[in-house]
Amino acid sequence: MKILVAEDDFASRNFLQFFLRKFGEVDIAVNGVEAIEVFRDAIEQGEPYHVVFMDIMMPGKDGLEAAREIREIERGFKVPPAGESRIIMATALSDVKTVFKAFNKSEATDYIVKPFTVEAMTAKLRELGIINE
Repeated sequence: MKILVAEDDFASRNFLQFFLRKFGEVDIAVNGVEAIEVFRDAIEQGEPYHVVFMDIMMPGKDGLEAAREIREIERGFKVPPAGESRIIMATALSDVKTVFKAFNKSEATDYIVKPFTVEAMTAKLRELGIINE
């Protein structure tokens, strides 16, 4: 499995990288602009990401905008809905308005609230059928 983590917070990025590496190859982007570039490169090389963890609040280009652009890239490459990357938005904000925006404006698959825990991450990955353990 190929995973992209787009997270500007060093501690969160390290946690995700360490936790997710047992499930596959993990690449890192530190902002939305970099995430889009890395995603585009991967899909152009025929090695798309299966899962993208995207922080909502990042400098330069926020996660909502970056996720929207990732969906546009997938449409441009004629990726069928069943083959789309699963985009999981990460947020420290658990308010309904932020979550609503994440789903409606970015076409995200799901979301998870920070701070991350092993238990919450494992449950989310199971819930989405990404892992079976």
